[in-house]
Amino acid sequence: MLPPIPQVLPVVTVQPTLGEVLHEVQEGIIPFERVWISCYKTSETSVHGKFIAVLDDVDRDLVTLSKEEPGIEFDFIGNGKHGHEFKASCPSLGIPETKILLPSQEYNKLDRTNTKRPQPITAFDVSPDVSRFAVGYGDGSIFVYPTSSIPGKPSFLQHKPPASQSKVSARPHVSEVTTLKFFPSSRVLLTGGLDFSLSIVSAELPDPAPNAEPQKVEPVRTFRGHSRSVTGTAILGPGRNFLSSSADSTVKLWDAPSGTTINTIFASSRSPILSISLGSRLSRYGDATTATHRDEREAQEVADKGVFCGLGNGTFELLDLSTKSSVYQSPTTSTAPISSIAYSSNIHLLATGAGNGVVTIYDVRSLDQPLTSFVRQEGGITDMAFLSSSRGPGDFGLAIATSDGLPFATRLGPDGSFVVDELVGVDCDPVRSVRVRNQADGDEVWLASDDGVVRRYRHT
Repeated sequence: MLPPIPQVLPVVTVQPTLGEVLHEVQEGIIPFERVWISCYKTSETSVHGKFIAVLDDVDRDLVTLSKEEPGIEFDFIGNGKHGHEFKASCPSLGIPETKILLPSQEYNKLDRTNTKRPQPITAFDVSPDVSRFAVGYGDGSIFVYPTSSIPGKPSFLQHKPPASQSKVSARPHVSEVTTLKFFPSSRVLLTGGLDFSLSIVSAELPDPAPNAEPQKVEPVRTFRGHSRSVTGTAILGPGRNFLSSSADSTVKLWDAPSGTTINTIFASSRSPILSISLGSRLSRYGDATTATHRDEREAQEVADKGVFCGLGNGTFELLDLSTKSSVYQSPTTSTAPISSIAYSSNIHLLATGAGNGVVTIYDVRSLDQPLTSFVRQEGGITDMAFLSSSRGPGDFGLAIATSDGLPFATRLGPDGSFVVDELVGVDCDPVRSVRVRNQADGDEVWLASDDGVVRRYRHT
């Protein structure tokens, strides 16, 4: 059967410095200022508008937005005195009310964040307990920083934590860091690189003393065995075993204590593996009676897992860790590589993101026919994560990073169409990584981009 024609989702972009402009108007630094907003939809004429931000004549804490020309509606979500949420719509393009989210926090004082020549963040992760995050760079270096709480005082400005001396640095690779993953303890980090290797690095932060020196560490262990770049990792259970994928068309199962390879599984097509996502084993696609003999280095939980692989030839495969084999190969529907893949066994969903910007959703209980698909523009999908509020095939959301610098979150609406939430703040720089962490008041979406900045959004 032919795949569904992708739904075309709109794009709403807003001046990245919107928060700063509103703050300056509110504080009386400037009497008023114009901010721009643009709306796009593939194959249709774009619509642009400007709005004037000015203080209310009576309530001098209240900022109002008035449009200079028709075509776009834009306003605060809230009272116009603080906040990072806005709403926009464009009737002529059929764009319904769209939520615009500014970051609540920006980490823009990292060691390699230089406003004139920033070093792109090539790999990123947030610890499971959200106490720290890690960034990797093109020279093989990594840094681990503590996270900061967001001040309770409401403001239009993003909270920008000062530079921290309580940090860890290492250089586990001789070239670009391609993947970072915290172990469940949040105190240890798994790294992978363009140099074909992986390493385990301590992520223990030093005491935050006023004049403390940054802590430089060496890898605890280095793992070699791939013949091309490492493209992804996944940690099994507490971390005795982990997986790595590579452009050499293999997924390797490793024993962390000994530093050795337990097993190597090839993609049946021998196409480069660009992305992986781990979850519960799908028994309908594998015969447990053909399971391989369990190596003594292999943890018990390995046999209960399956890993989806996004391939360079535009297909995906399912590898069964019980049988150590490829048990499902998708049909070829596009030549665009599957650059990102996300599997949630709890809600039975798989999402694939392609280099041409198309995202396709599958019910893993019936992989042969996609549920739906969507596209915005031609910018490639670099990373994806399911929102924790997702409930199943009829009620789910995704946070999506893109190479065109227009990251967004989207949720399937009750009528089968997708509702978009724009994640604003990046100024045209590719966004390579996205992470979702569930907190008491909703999801937090974290982004890392080529401008060297880590951004944190509240998404409810």
